[in-house]
Amino acid sequence: MARDKVCVVIGAGDATGGAIARRFAREGYTAVVTRRHADKLQPLVASIASAGGKVHPFGSDARDEEQVVALFQQIETEIGDVEVFVFNPHASIARSGR
Repeated sequence: MARDKVCVVIGAGDATGGAIARRFAREGYTAVVTRRHADKLQPLVASIASAGGKVHPFGSDARDEEQVVALFQQIETEIGDVEVFVFNPHASIARSGR
């Protein structure tokens, strides 16, 4: 069975991360988009889907290593092989304990 080519964008917001996800989706990749709050991904998901792209949204906190590991395991098990990874978290995220 053929598996999807996947582009994971951590920090798929309204600007750079979202633009990257849309571009890779146009090129035939399945866009896996993440933000801390998954509900904020709906406009991006709708945009990619309405253009005929494949997209999967996830809520995930990039500061939590266990969440990120679990996210990648789920993606590679259920969606496809990660070929592109973009780490684009918001610059103003406070880092706890530092």
